[in-house]
Amino acid sequence: MNGKRIFAVIMAGGRGTRFWPASTNSRPKQFMDLLGGGTMLQKTAARFVNIAGPDGVVVVTGATHKAIVKNQLPLLPQSNLLLEPVGRNTAACIGWAAETLKRRGFGKSVMIVAASDHRIEPVEGFEKTMRNAITLAERGYLCTIGIVPDNPATGYGYLQTGEEIQPGNRVKSFREKPDAATAAEYLRSGDYLWNSGMFIWRVDSFLNEFEKHMPDLCKDIQQLPDTTSPSLQEYSALESQSVDYGVMEKTDKAVVVPAQFQWSDIGDWPGARGAGVEKGESIIINSENTLVFDETGRLTVVIGLDNVSVVSTDKVTLVMSDSSAQKIKEVVSDLEQSRPDLI
Repeated sequence: MNGKRIFAVIMAGGRGTRFWPASTNSRPKQFMDLLGGGTMLQKTAARFVNIAGPDGVVVVTGATHKAIVKNQLPLLPQSNLLLEPVGRNTAACIGWAAETLKRRGFGKSVMIVAASDHRIEPVEGFEKTMRNAITLAERGYLCTIGIVPDNPATGYGYLQTGEEIQPGNRVKSFREKPDAATAAEYLRSGDYLWNSGMFIWRVDSFLNEFEKHMPDLCKDIQQLPDTTSPSLQEYSALESQSVDYGVMEKTDKAVVVPAQFQWSDIGDWPGARGAGVEKGESIIINSENTLVFDETGRLTVVIGLDNVSVVSTDKVTLVMSDSSAQKIKEVVSDLEQSRPDLI
């Protein structure tokens, strides 16, 4: 078997809590058409066709979303759909996907890891960036994509760039989401990029570092049966940790390639507004930075409100200031107990 190929592993798990009430357990935001022309998952998969080929796309998602993925990606090979019975964060998700590819004889292949809900354009710039990253991955580096910041954003993690390694740089350090003053300093220095959460590496290169820095989780994944749908008992026992913290912040092989495309992770409703998300008929008067997303067909009128999101579904209407966007998680948590039918 020829083990040298390119695979695109799309992480399509997660509940999209910060996108409630439009995003629900049965239809998280990655399965929604937010920008027109297809769902976020469909757009993500389409971006990889020229890079990995139609049979090189692998989707990792929750077991309850098997049917919706098959419906949205009918050409996805059945063996390329990996079903998590429960979410265990990105280290387990990525580690399991890498181990699966290794078992199939693709240990020398390049593995691209991407979230399913990012807005990226143009595709040409994305493909060029990926090919630059692949050249570094083939040399044994663990590569991530950095976004050139255009404002002192506090909602993203940052990468500090170090020694130049064409066509990128070593990652000198990973920085958590900063406060406003620190973000402004990062922007002024010119040494920092936003952390996009996209990774490119050879399967064996990653698994070597995975075993080195997360030996217990690596061993537990190696002991999973060779299946695309492990049991709840087996998978829930895995350590829950991010791959950033567990591997990338500890390895000495981390490099970054700057993106040649525009990017948004559309993480919440204020971020969605910046990405151009909107839906429904609205009249907005004397209001700035206001988003309306209405699925009911009713007219929404907003007067004299700035930095506000108005989201309406057939069951819920949300009116929220940008400064309160993080509070949605609290609301959803409460409703899980009192009104589970709404989430």
